Amino acid sequence: MDTVLDQNPLPRITVLLRHAAGGDRAALDAVFASLYPELKRIARSRLRQHRRNEAMDTTTLVHESFLRLVRAQDLDLADRRHFFAYAAKAMRNVIIDSARNQQAARRGGGLHHVTLADDAAPAPPASDDLLRINDAMQQLEAVDPLLAEVVDMRYFGGYSEREIAALQGVDERTVRRRWDKARAWLFVALEE
Repeated sequence: MDTVLDQNPLPRITVLLRHAAGGDRAALDAVFASLYPELKRIARSRLRQHRRNEAMDTTTLVHESFLRLVRAQDLDLADRRHFFAYAAKAMRNVIIDSARNQQAARRGGGLHHVTLADDAAPAPPASDDLLRINDAMQQLEAVDPLLAEVVDMRYFGGYSEREIAALQGVDERTVRRRWDKARAWLFVALEE
């Protein structure tokens, strides 16, 4: 399948991104329209992995992510890499917020759920896992933003190693090393 990332970078997109970073709303809208099919592909991939979240569809994820992009105050969209890295992070945040909302609703919106059976504790729901992953990701971002970006792009953005390499301007082996290092770091963080 031919994706936006397979094509030669369009100077028009870079120019539009720079105008958008300067506050030009029309340029940001043009970027969104140009990259919408790629964003939909990424969102579809993310939701397939997190299928437990039935409250959200691909279009909702893309549009919520775009709204966060528009509202960002310190947005630095110098090029395609920055745009796709930010889009992956925004999708992660939308998915995490949705998991938090589902968790709050499931737990009575803050009310304590009491059961009569105390011999078997239920397995933690998927939203709890997502929240733990998000906490670990925030810690990783503080330690090594490049590793966190690779995780955002690969796990939450659905990019392949080849696509991440092209966006970051490195070779696939570097991306693979960063991915392995980030996974090891997150594994330790999640075990604590």
